[in-house]
Amino acid sequence: MKAQTTGIIAAPIETVWPTIAQGGDVHRWFGDVIATCDISGSDRTCTMQNGATLTERIIDVDETAHRFRYAIDEHPLPATDVVATIALTATDDGGTQINWGADYTATPDNEALMRDTLQGIYAQGIASLETYHTQPK
Repeated sequence: MKAQTTGIIAAPIETVWPTIAQGGDVHRWFGDVIATCDISGSDRTCTMQNGATLTERIIDVDETAHRFRYAIDEHPLPATDVVATIALTATDDGGTQINWGADYTATPDNEALMRDTLQGIYAQGIASLETYHTQPK
């Protein structure tokens, strides 16, 4: 099963990619959802604002393709085998297109819930990236 969200932000890929590629500090740009995020090697632990914990594993950081893949091994959602990908593409007007999606396994009863939940979180993440990169700090 798959959940996918796409958005375009008014910030250049050269600015946005390092934020994604470094893997940690997710709470700095996605603070509405993530309270803390710690990284050790390829392991990442994020605590959400609601107190839930995500244990993740960074699978691949492709500098050429601007693609970041990670598995969400432990989470409170009704799914297994969750592997997410954030892929960036430069737009002709100097912005960045962000495709954020995940493949996962869920029961038929939970498929729509998972898809809608992930698409909502990813849309919020894309909006947070735009705010982070376009608002004065």
